[in-house]
Amino acid sequence: MKQFLTFTILSILILGCSSPKSETNEEPIGSINEIASSEILFQVKTSDKEDLEIFEDGIIPWISINDPENSLDNLLEKDKIVLNTKEAILLIDYPLNKPVEIKIKSQKDVGFSRGELIRLISQEYHRIYQEEEETAKVKTVPLEEREGLINRNETDGKYGIWGHDIGDLDLSAIIVHFKNGSIPKLELYIES
Repeated sequence: MKQFLTFTILSILILGCSSPKSETNEEPIGSINEIASSEILFQVKTSDKEDLEIFEDGIIPWISINDPENSLDNLLEKDKIVLNTKEAILLIDYPLNKPVEIKIKSQKDVGFSRGELIRLISQEYHRIYQEEEETAKVKTVPLEEREGLINRNETDGKYGIWGHDIGDLDLSAIIVHFKNGSIPKLELYIES
């Protein structure tokens, strides 16, 4: 009886430690095949009186996707290399009904700086919003013509953008997923 109980407990522990695969057949985060994941934060120093009323420490925890150049000089550690690889895959899924993966390349052999990443992300979002407008039959209702809730209407173009204009989007963080032998994937945390 004692051996049976020990065997049962060991079996439960071993089976309980295994993780099911996701629908995409990728290993879940934290699996044995994953090397690591890390987080890259985007914080902007401010001295603006209105911003300081909200952000008492003077740090805004995001940067504009629409116009990062306006805040780039105040982006903390903008020139620091935060991703030591020449290539990465951007996972852009918000606010898109049809998410997309885009390969990006660093201009530097040592990898991506925080500033380079936000510039590339902004560039890709601008391209996506432009392609959406060009391919949509249902066009974006201009802001001044919107009634009630002023969110962007859903369009039916290549990406199916809904809910937010590009000017509503800010980047607060990137989760970098590294896997053995693969280009790292960048999961974007977008505020709106």
